[in-house]
Amino acid sequence: MAGLTKEQRAQREAEKLAAQQAADKNPAQQEQQGIELVVMVRDTPEFPGGPLHADVHPDEVDNWLALDWRLEE
Repeated sequence: MAGLTKEQRAQREAEKLAAQQAADKNPAQQEQQGIELVVMVRDTPEFPGGPLHADVHPDEVDNWLALDWRLEE
């Protein structure tokens, strides 16, 4: 089994770099950064050591309200 040539290695590295740069410039990630999260709290944790504070995506607020979380005042 032969190894890769220098050209093949260079091409693979260039493809990896291009893929990484494309992932860094992904519009979906940029859109996600513009969303303001909603702060939610609860008085007692759901399980020992559980969280009492959460930053929630606006689309998920109703789901969290159903689980005994409330909007921070």
